[in-house]
Amino acid sequence: MSSTADTTDTVNSTESTDSTGIRLDALLAASALRHPGRPALIAEGRTWTYAELDSTVDALARQLTVAGVAPGDRVGVYAAKGTAAVLGLYAGLRAGAVVAPLDVADPPARTAHMVRGGGISLLLAADRALPGARRAAAEAGTPEPAEDPLDHGLNALRTLPPAAKPRPLPAPTDRGGYVLFTSGSTGRPKGVLLSHANVAHFALWAAAELGLTEADRVGSQAALTFDLTTFDLFSTAAAGACAVLMPDVLRSFPRDVVGWLAEQRITAFYAVPSLWQGMLEQGGIAERFPAALRVAAFAGEPFAPRPLERYLRLLGDVPFYNLYGPTETNVCTYSRVPADWTADQEITIGRAVPGDAVDVLDEDGRPTDGPGEIHVAGATVFQGYLQDGGLVDPTRTAVFRDGVARRAYATGDLGRIAGDGRVFLRGRADSQVKRRGHRIDLLDVEAAVLGLPRVTAAAVVAKDGPHHGEIWAYVLADAPETELLAGLRGVLPLRMLPDRVVVTGTLPVNARGKVDRRALAADTGIATV
Repeated sequence: MSSTADTTDTVNSTESTDSTGIRLDALLAASALRHPGRPALIAEGRTWTYAELDSTVDALARQLTVAGVAPGDRVGVYAAKGTAAVLGLYAGLRAGAVVAPLDVADPPARTAHMVRGGGISLLLAADRALPGARRAAAEAGTPEPAEDPLDHGLNALRTLPPAAKPRPLPAPTDRGGYVLFTSGSTGRPKGVLLSHANVAHFALWAAAELGLTEADRVGSQAALTFDLTTFDLFSTAAAGACAVLMPDVLRSFPRDVVGWLAEQRITAFYAVPSLWQGMLEQGGIAERFPAALRVAAFAGEPFAPRPLERYLRLLGDVPFYNLYGPTETNVCTYSRVPADWTADQEITIGRAVPGDAVDVLDEDGRPTDGPGEIHVAGATVFQGYLQDGGLVDPTRTAVFRDGVARRAYATGDLGRIAGDGRVFLRGRADSQVKRRGHRIDLLDVEAAVLGLPRVTAAAVVAKDGPHHGEIWAYVLADAPETELLAGLRGVLPLRMLPDRVVVTGTLPVNARGKVDRRALAADTGIATV
């Protein structure tokens, strides 16, 4: 165990941006006042100035109020990433709602779980997404939702009558907030409830740390359901910069992403390592580096050492930030990767962002140098999970090494902490994995497999060896693998589908009589049929 003497800075940053009372929609409004004519958003071939975007958000927020949205109501924004989705999110926030971006590519049954679990009483759906919104509402128990057409290609679909709305959430989210759904071990997505202040604290800090100004053009490549986009939208608005939305179709083609960065003169770009690596290995970024890029960041999964070293040589004086944090904390640690870092060195996720405290605790909840579980407390830590329409707070009081008791979230990530406060990852303590930056609970996938007809048993693992990182489902079933995979496509989003479904005659067990998942991950003791 570490000494507690002179260790305050190892767990808690001493400077903090005060985000108390700041609303996310107010960041947009403030920039509209400062420089109304500057570009705020570029999407689908149109440039919106701050004045245009803010006044449109105002008008849509009034329409939502007329449609029955009251402060604290939960509103799902069901639209492909684009202008309508951004307008819907900002308008919901300005109307005082708790807004949840939803992915139109998710199966309707999964979206229905989010609607029910999150207590979402209204879907704000884009015109093109209306059929999917109606199917999701029907799956959630509202076969014929009342619909009101709004401006700018949006429609309000009521999934709950006013009398059936869930009880108001406790302060501060009784006046609005932000929800991001993540994979859960129960087979149901978990709604991560963030207050305005939770997100604004990160947004303001990130804008300052990365030095964003009104001259920046921030490239937004991630889905709005992914927490990286809180930087794209709200840090950009805080700085009065311009958010440039990358067409979703480009994400699968690294060479096209590289071309888009250059064509759009992107100056700041935040992406998962798998996209950065794709641009390096297949996209030709080394041969045609985007000339305007002045700051870059990555998060969501570990960066392979060799490609990271190559990037540092390529970037030169361009800062490259490693940002870490589960959705429940947004970003809670950061490190500007040293330009002279090499692949034979250990990479750190850095120190706590200002206003947060990060420590490593052992199984008894006592501070340890490691290995132990990473715990986070402070301004960015979420309010809790939305389950069955109510709020469940999984945090607990923990005493950090400086002797201070804090409301802390146990991340499930294992790590160690150095004497100077730098944290180093050491894997996971549970069944969660990262795939292209998305957090996936293998038990969530397993629950979907077990829910298929003709399946009697199943185990889902992340593979070792030549298939490292792939998700495989081993199944005892009276059905062919193709039929099982087709069934999963109806209940799981594409990002969560197993890479392989293996019908087997038996599942190996360990000495305790439980399924031996290590053996499955390593391809030992498996008999297929």
